[in-house]
Amino acid sequence: MVTIKNTDVVVLGGGSAGVAAAIAAARKGLQVTLIERNAYLGGKATASEVGTVCGLYQFSKKEKSAYIVNGFAKEFAEKLQYKSNSSPLHGPEGVHYLPYQVDAFKTICLDWITENKISIYFNAVMEHVSIDQQKIISISIIANGNPITFMVQALIDCSGDSIISQEARLPLIKSADYQAAAQVFTMQGVTENDEFKLGMIVMKALRSAIDNNLLGDFYDRVYIVQGSLKNNCVAIKIGIPIPVTYAPGNLQELRTVAQSFVENLSKFLISHVESFKHAHLQHLAPEVGIRVGQRSTGKYILTEEDVLSCRKFDTAIANGSWPIEIWEQNRRVRMRYFNIDDYYQIPADCLQSNSIDNLFFAGRNISATDGAIASARVMGICLQTGYAAGCMAAAGALNLPIKDAVKQIQNEQL
Repeated sequence: MVTIKNTDVVVLGGGSAGVAAAIAAARKGLQVTLIERNAYLGGKATASEVGTVCGLYQFSKKEKSAYIVNGFAKEFAEKLQYKSNSSPLHGPEGVHYLPYQVDAFKTICLDWITENKISIYFNAVMEHVSIDQQKIISISIIANGNPITFMVQALIDCSGDSIISQEARLPLIKSADYQAAAQVFTMQGVTENDEFKLGMIVMKALRSAIDNNLLGDFYDRVYIVQGSLKNNCVAIKIGIPIPVTYAPGNLQELRTVAQSFVENLSKFLISHVESFKHAHLQHLAPEVGIRVGQRSTGKYILTEEDVLSCRKFDTAIANGSWPIEIWEQNRRVRMRYFNIDDYYQIPADCLQSNSIDNLFFAGRNISATDGAIASARVMGICLQTGYAAGCMAAAGALNLPIKDAVKQIQNEQL
């Protein structure tokens, strides 16, 4: 038997954007329901163990990291920094980022969802959405084997893959070639305590192994997760040279190949690199890191030109300070930068469906081209778009003007 429940706002996906969206709507006094497919919150930040929050700080060559955003994203970052006992790091190009502990990220998300009295359904998958006269009226899910239908006033898709738009057969922005996936794993027992030096040692060893046909060419897509070297333990990220296609079985193929790569790489490091001589493979992140999925089509589509020209908008709801970051199957990461000490903005229309009045989206599936989402997908920006979508959805559910909600978002966040 299907259980029928009423709620004001449903948020699909409990990653950084989904948590921000749910909290924003709850702070407006609405009844909010959060639906998450895993048994914990955090999305890719915790399931794929990304390790750093990017997009929080100004793009600047100054030593001190300065926030590019206020409001919820800054609030979240400062809690995360405190609980992770970490500090912002920066690279020579001007990018600044915050290392974090996965358990700290999970704890903060769950604590805040609980404090804001948000109903949460773990181990849940969406089954169906019902639409009438350009409005979503209900969403049906299976949670822990139980069918539930929620009657809703507004819905926010933070799934990372535009699941609502897919189910409702709405227009989607698809990529001809999706960015390469990655697998993060940790090794314990590393003797080198300088992270930069360790990265150089690993890179040199892998280059030599590839040149001598001990490893395949794709093993040059290996990176130390910045800020992760602590207590003789380090997190490592390896790119997977299998295309992300979203075809049936593709995710399992990526996972199987990733596990094989990690096993081979860890054995090589232990047997060929002095710093790993006494190390062992400690942990594999539960999920392969999928960077980009299908995006919903909004009232405006953010473009690569908007990002690189640092375009500003009257209806801006987020500041973007991260460069365009492209991960391909056959090469190391490629970055495209805009002017130092500048930033671009994301307008509210990127978060609202162009065909369904009460459908909003945030995070990795906002309305954006391939080039634009390669910047806008990072967590610091997802926290901003999530919070903005929650405020906009709350306004819609309360029959208040969205434009007034946008002004409030700007005052709080920008």
